[in-house]
Amino acid sequence: MSATPFDSAHLHRLFPAGDLAKLFSDSAEVRAIMIVVGTLAKVQGEAGLIPETAAKAIHRASLELQIDPGALAQGTAEAGSVVPPLLDAFRSLMQAPDYAQYLGQGALPGDLQDCALALRLRQVLAQFEAATEALPGSDDLAALMADLPALREALLCVSHNGDSAEVLRPALGAALNLGDQGWGADRMPLTRLADWAARLIRALAGHAPGNAPLAALKAHAGILGTSLGAVEGSAVARRHVESLILPQLLLATGAALSLAARP
Repeated sequence: MSATPFDSAHLHRLFPAGDLAKLFSDSAEVRAIMIVVGTLAKVQGEAGLIPETAAKAIHRASLELQIDPGALAQGTAEAGSVVPPLLDAFRSLMQAPDYAQYLGQGALPGDLQDCALALRLRQVLAQFEAATEALPGSDDLAALMADLPALREALLCVSHNGDSAEVLRPALGAALNLGDQGWGADRMPLTRLADWAARLIRALAGHAPGNAPLAALKAHAGILGTSLGAVEGSAVARRHVESLILPQLLLATGAALSLAARP
C-alpha cells in the first residue's frame, strides 16, 4: 500500500489525479514562492521601499533562476518552513549581494507561502471548473458551480502582514491578479474549499453509485474535509496540517472528476 494512491506506480490510474498533481509538486511550490518574492520586490521598488535597480534584478532572477527543492530539505527541517532556506538559496544563486540583501525584505515567511498557494489554487479551481462544465448537467453540480465565484473570491487573495502592509498588500494583489483581503487568522477560506471539494466528490459519486473508486474517494474526502475543519491552534500549526490534508483532498477531487468523465 502506498502512502498516497495519486503517485503510486500501480494505483495512479485507478485514482487518476492527472495534471492536477503537478500543481502540488515540490517544484511547483518553489516556483510559486519565487514568483511571489520577485513580484514583491517589484512592487517594493515601485513604492520606493527598496532601490529600483535591486527590485528589477530580483524580479528578473525570480523568473530565471532554478532552485532544486531537494537541496532545501535540511534547511526546511531546521526552520520549520521551506521559505527561509529558499530565500538563502535565491540570494546565493543571484551572486549579487548588493541586490540580494533586499530579497523578501519585511515579508513574513508564512505570508509568502500563502500567496504562493493562492497562485496554485487559482489553477486548481480553473481545472475543476473546466472539468465540471464538461460533465452532464445536474442540479447538484449546478449548485456547486454557483458557489464557486464566492469561493474563488475568498481564496484568491494575497497575505502580507509585514512591513508597509497597507501600501504593499493592494499593490502585491494587483500585480499577482489576486485580491488583497487575506485569509484571516482562522484561515476559513481553506476550510470552505475543503468542504466544497468534499461536496463535489459526494455529488459525483452519487451519479455513479456502482463506481468503487469514486465511492472510496467519497469516503476519503469526507474524512479529510472533517479533519481540516476541526484543526485548532496557531496559524503555523494549521499551515502544517493543511500541507498534509489539503493536497490529498484536492487530488482526490481531481481524480473523482476524471473518473466521472469516463464513459
